[in-house]
Amino acid sequence: MRRAAFFSLLLASLVQAAPPVLLLSADGVGAMQFTSRTMPKLWALSEQGRRGEGLPPFPSTTFNGHTTIATGCWPEHHGVVANSYRDPGTGSMVQVAHRIEDFQREPLWVAATRSGVRTAVYHWVGATGPWEGVAPWRHLTFQPGRPDAEGLAFADRALDEGAGLVMVYLSGTDEEGHLKGPVSPATQSKLKQMDDELAPWLQRIQSKHPGLKVILAADHGMATMRRRIHLPSILDGIPCVLVTHGGSAYVYLRDSSQAARALARLRKAGLTAWRRTEVPRSFHLAASARVGDLVVLAPEGQWLSKARSSREEEDERRGRAGAHAYSPATPSMRTWLVVLGAGKGHLGPVALWDLAPTVASWLDIRWLRPPDGNPVPVLVGSR
Repeated sequence: MRRAAFFSLLLASLVQAAPPVLLLSADGVGAMQFTSRTMPKLWALSEQGRRGEGLPPFPSTTFNGHTTIATGCWPEHHGVVANSYRDPGTGSMVQVAHRIEDFQREPLWVAATRSGVRTAVYHWVGATGPWEGVAPWRHLTFQPGRPDAEGLAFADRALDEGAGLVMVYLSGTDEEGHLKGPVSPATQSKLKQMDDELAPWLQRIQSKHPGLKVILAADHGMATMRRRIHLPSILDGIPCVLVTHGGSAYVYLRDSSQAARALARLRKAGLTAWRRTEVPRSFHLAASARVGDLVVLAPEGQWLSKARSSREEEDERRGRAGAHAYSPATPSMRTWLVVLGAGKGHLGPVALWDLAPTVASWLDIRWLRPPDGNPVPVLVGSR
């Protein structure tokens, strides 16, 4: 077995001829936050590559977004339909959908490993162990409080040791945006810190690895909050379980005959609401039984509360200076997106599920099952 593993790795190193790819995701960095004023060094670097906007899935949440980037699939297919959801098989709640067991489709790092590409993954959602028996060459599971410098050092070592694909999660501005707001001094300070740390590191890493392709992306943007909407009050007397994501929510009804009554109340309160089977096709949710019986969307700047006690309300309010989980059509939900090493010029809007297929095309990665997304034409023309 050891000899077979050795020759497998040797063969992988011999056939891997394409330049390496580095995929960095900075949590919560929106397209509107990335400007020549807020991040001048990275902005100048982006002028040497391609700059666009990432279109997140709905709801635009952290675990949903990162799973979409990793699998190239829509939420209804990859299964992580939000940060939290109800498992229809057990009836229990998945409170934090961060495990590889939550994935219903193959992540890029598994497809790459099977295809002979040495792959390293740092802190990415779902990178907690093997998927169907396949694990990347190197990975570190998420640990709270670790500095971004650790992730960059991980990427540096992996590339030096011959990795063909490196995927790294960075903290971004998610925490600052939630606690203080997306345009707060705290968020502006974090953007500057990222600019000062990341820009020179990228220049150095590109110099060390000629031909390296780099994608800077994020899972979602962030909007400033102005008003709280209390769903338990609106749905009083209708037995249900609520999962709120910020600007949207799932309603799991205990009695499906109450759907019309619940929808009428939600719409009267000024919210947009659908049965799961009637959500817009562009949201790519209807095929998953993990989605609530009802899907609720608030106007931008309004967040949905499920608090049923003063303690829960206090916990919810902390971290609601900013929120996300709105439609990808909402400008504040769009993410920053920069691609280096794949040509120069305007990139435009790119769905996050198109990133993994693009990387796969660069590295000749074969999927067990084709993803929903497609390689971005202007980028694969620069292989």
